[in-house]
Amino acid sequence: MRFKTKKILFRADAKSLIGTGDLVSLIHLSRYFEVDNWETHFIVRDNFVAIEITKKYGVVKTQLIDRDMSVKDETDLLNNYINDNYINVIFFEITERPLIDYVGITNDVIKACITFDGVIPQNIDLVVNWNPCSHGIFDKDRYPNTTFLLGPEYVVLPIIFNSDTIRSRKYSDKPERLLITMGGTDEYNITQKVVDTLEINRSNLLITIILGVGYEFKRELLKSLTSSNLRYEIKENVTNMFDEYMACDVAIGSGGLTLYEMIASRTPAIIISSEEHQVERCKHFAEKGWIKYLGFRDFDHAALMGIIYEPFQVTHKSVSNTNIIVEKVNSLIGYTHSICQ
Repeated sequence: MRFKTKKILFRADAKSLIGTGDLVSLIHLSRYFEVDNWETHFIVRDNFVAIEITKKYGVVKTQLIDRDMSVKDETDLLNNYINDNYINVIFFEITERPLIDYVGITNDVIKACITFDGVIPQNIDLVVNWNPCSHGIFDKDRYPNTTFLLGPEYVVLPIIFNSDTIRSRKYSDKPERLLITMGGTDEYNITQKVVDTLEINRSNLLITIILGVGYEFKRELLKSLTSSNLRYEIKENVTNMFDEYMACDVAIGSGGLTLYEMIASRTPAIIISSEEHQVERCKHFAEKGWIKYLGFRDFDHAALMGIIYEPFQVTHKSVSNTNIIVEKVNSLIGYTHSICQ
């Protein structure tokens, strides 16, 4: 292996149909590798949402590939990029095709992935899945040479999350600030449904609405907001969500990466899942008392208002340590001295 400069290539996509969280989580993960003196590279499919995300987070080494490229041509491109740039590790998350389609990736690199189903190629070295029930979906006997990091403790949190600030968080008995953040695309426009509920119930809270780069309903949302009596502010291109979580008294969010960030920051969170695969995890954390879960794409409007004005204090001590992923990758390439330790 080549250790003079440790180099890792991340491969994920982002668009309305597959969401933005996969690419964003790899960008967050790349920051941990950069702190550990890795040189980070990204390859993403050429579409507006993915391009805007890489710009938003200031990703420097990014190569765009044609959105219609075949899997064979993409595999050849990846192998050439790995060879030409002396890459040590390739790290996949969700792209527009199944992970098992990537047959023929060179064995000169360690292969890692974040995946939320139980189907992986035979030669994957590292699998990360931070779903609460992830231990039961992989037949580990089929993959004796694969290392698995399974469970919520392996979620990729933004590196700016500060544990001391979280531990000293104060809660308000009379909430004044509400945060609404429904993910990067919010393709079912749950944001609008929440805003309509707040308007009908004449909310007097100061509302902060975060819009992702893939949100396509901004014009309609602005029209309804300007004709309402709500007190609101809209924020776009937000790269520091930690400050937003810590500034609010209660938050409404989706069941993707936002869910884990709210749990980690101990934000009183009301969750409305937008995708079927999010439902199980939302119910799991609701049963533990870490969030309030209102449903899949729709919700009880009276229950929403009740929780907003009587928010619960978050007393759990969730465990998460994204550095473990970096440490494991270091060990897989035979480089055990990690500054993350």
